[in-house]
Amino acid sequence: MLRTLTRVAGALAALAGLALTATGVWFAVALGGSGTAEFTTTPAPGSPVVITPDVLNRVDADVRVSATPSRGASLWMARANPSDASAVIGDGRRVEVSGVSVRDWALTTSARGSGEPAQLGSADLWRQQDDAEGPVTLTVEQADAPESVVIAADGGSVERVTLTVVDKRWFVESVVAVLVGLFLLAAGVVALWPRRSRTAAAVPAVPTRPTPEPTAATPEDAR
Repeated sequence: MLRTLTRVAGALAALAGLALTATGVWFAVALGGSGTAEFTTTPAPGSPVVITPDVLNRVDADVRVSATPSRGASLWMARANPSDASAVIGDGRRVEVSGVSVRDWALTTSARGSGEPAQLGSADLWRQQDDAEGPVTLTVEQADAPESVVIAADGGSVERVTLTVVDKRWFVESVVAVLVGLFLLAAGVVALWPRRSRTAAAVPAVPTRPTPEPTAATPEDAR
């Protein structure tokens, strides 16, 4: 019974170690030594993009937001208090970034609103804004949380949005996961490895000399 429980525990430890090792290696390769994570999306054309605090202020590190316009378009990007941004946008049509997918390193988006997009650049509530005839980048610092980022294109569409977060601790945690996974895998293999039971060696028997059988006396022996 004890042997069976040991083998079951070994199998579970080996499976957990294999999964943990594979996950740790995958994250370490994807993040690199600098611990850089990038999440990207291609929004639906014709609508501004709103990135919520659930994404921007979910981590402790600063978040760099980069956007690229379609050919021939100019780009505008700003950050503001979430309630102020929502008041300006109203019920206007927009693409909202509300989460990330680590499996695909992608931003999850949803279409919101039904009216015409609002004139965003004319409001005076933005904490920071920038515009250019090409890619635009803003950095969201967690000291100013919570914040929303709004991106709009003039003469085209927002073609691509990328969020970049750098945290070296993520790479270290990935390496630790690999080491723990290898330890569990090795422990599981040892528990599953068949062992031969040791038996006491048989003591060799001491050979005995056969006893001669008595012979019957003859008349010649009596002489």
